[in-house]
Amino acid sequence: MKPPLFKPGSVFWRVNRELVSGLAGPRAVLMQIAHPLVAAGVGDHSQFRERRFGRLYRTALAAAAITFCGEDLARRAVKAIDRRHAKVHGVLRKPAGVFAAGTPYDANDPELKLWVLNTITDSTLVVYDRFVKPLSLREREDYYAESLIGTRLFGLPDRLVPQTYSGFQAYMDEMLGSDVITVSDTAREIARALFSASPGGTALYLGSSVGIGLLPERLQREFELRWSPRRERWLDRTARAYSRVRRHTPSILFSSPAATLSEWAAKL
Repeated sequence: MKPPLFKPGSVFWRVNRELVSGLAGPRAVLMQIAHPLVAAGVGDHSQFRERRFGRLYRTALAAAAITFCGEDLARRAVKAIDRRHAKVHGVLRKPAGVFAAGTPYDANDPELKLWVLNTITDSTLVVYDRFVKPLSLREREDYYAESLIGTRLFGLPDRLVPQTYSGFQAYMDEMLGSDVITVSDTAREIARALFSASPGGTALYLGSSVGIGLLPERLQREFELRWSPRRERWLDRTARAYSRVRRHTPSILFSSPAATLSEWAAKL
């Protein structure tokens, strides 16, 4: 089996091996469906009402395979995702933001894939800074440069993808400041199904409160997800307490099992 695409000890590996990075998942999912065409694909082609944990679970497994497992398994994981996405296409039923009713969507559209991948990158960095420790600008630049391995693995052309961290920041700022990112009725329905405190959803809502709290304020408002100053104080206290404990505890206790196993196997 070929070695992992990402090197143990790299900034990308070090950040993503943290168990707390899993808190990036709910935030990333909400940011993804804030794009009306992504929300339409999820709404029309997934069982988000019946299988609340499905999307987050599949995303976590795929991310672990791509980051920590051998290149062969990483490529198979990407092919499986692309096959699943090949079935996800259709048209927007109602207008949303800059998109008119009838606008076609396709989950393998490179621009939609770029938004989805960049929300994961952005959310992971936000969680790491808040719960572990702030990364330096150089570390953030290195992390982003290493993440480009993933965008190429998903077949995104370099001409479409920002090639520097500053370019990535500019892309995120432009998207979040535009009407392209507009929370549609479909997105709100998905968010309520996934994160509302209803039968079967309470545990996921509680476990995802951090991700909701770390959303940009505009998206919190548009999703109509309640977030109060009291909850913000809770989030701040929780993050600071976690960071203090993390600094004085062996890293292995806070690491992804997949990363630990891969590091152990490399030493054999």
